[in-house]
Amino acid sequence: MKSIGTLCLVLLIAAPVAHSAEAGKSSFVKAVGKARFIHGDNLVTNALPEYGFRATDALQTPQEKAAGLSTVMVTRNGDVFESRMDPQDVAIFERAIRDMERLGRTPNSFSTPPSLPASSKSGMFTPNVVIGADDRVQITNTVVNPYWHIGRIGIGCTGTLISPKHVLTAGHCVSNGAGTWYSSLNFTVGQNGSYQPWGTQTWTRALTTTAWHNSSDTNYDYGMIVLSAAPHGGHAGWGVYSGGTHRISGYPGDKPFGTMWTHSGGVSTSGSFRLCYTIDTAGGQSGSGISDTGLYVRGIHTTGSPSQNCGTRLTSTVYNTLQGWITTYPN
Repeated sequence: MKSIGTLCLVLLIAAPVAHSAEAGKSSFVKAVGKARFIHGDNLVTNALPEYGFRATDALQTPQEKAAGLSTVMVTRNGDVFESRMDPQDVAIFERAIRDMERLGRTPNSFSTPPSLPASSKSGMFTPNVVIGADDRVQITNTVVNPYWHIGRIGIGCTGTLISPKHVLTAGHCVSNGAGTWYSSLNFTVGQNGSYQPWGTQTWTRALTTTAWHNSSDTNYDYGMIVLSAAPHGGHAGWGVYSGGTHRISGYPGDKPFGTMWTHSGGVSTSGSFRLCYTIDTAGGQSGSGISDTGLYVRGIHTTGSPSQNCGTRLTSTVYNTLQGWITTYPN
């Protein structure tokens, strides 16, 4: 019974309840004052540099871990809500994660299957996989699997639908990491130059970790955009990273505007929080999903350097956090 209780605890902590005032009881507290916004399109078009980072979570302080497990949310009208983890609860959380793994919750057990767009429920489609030996290859047919779940964010980033209305992206695509939000977060899925097969959806909410929003901590550089309407009703499959060859597809800023490009290669873990690879990317692909050969998103591309590119690893903690955001904010 103790293990089952601990499992329930981890689901509550790792996927924090984040209701706004209109949703009743909440672990989110409305902040005083309105959000600060940076307005304008295509502002995040350069790759963030890959700086050094702490190798393992064991080297982090309880305060740093608590910030990584805390969430901040902004609405389109500038209301801000925060859900904070108490540093004293971090040890309880970590024990709960270990107990959950002992109960058999392996990386492969944490996954959400894909869903086809409503217009393709018959299943009559063929995955379009075009990978160059070393270079990015343009995707000229963006309305087939897996590209119809990938889209361009107005700020100049890439995102992936992981539910009909929820876009997974980098934290630095919604917040500048110094307490200020971006306002240009509308999403155009499957864009191919001027062609926008499902149009552009406006955003209603954006979420990221407190560690990224306030401190630019790249270990917790991930975020989510909630759309006002589902573009086509489908979404990508996604889950906890478990190794292997991966691809990154998105909208690089060094290619013609609004065109999608892809490249694949090996991916390896770098510490407890990061994935690194030599897959070719450029600014504008920030927020792109790092997808395995089964087309499941296992990470989020965030940074680059002359020797390697890196991204946020989808761990069981990140997975449960994202599930919590989706459940709490279906709209």
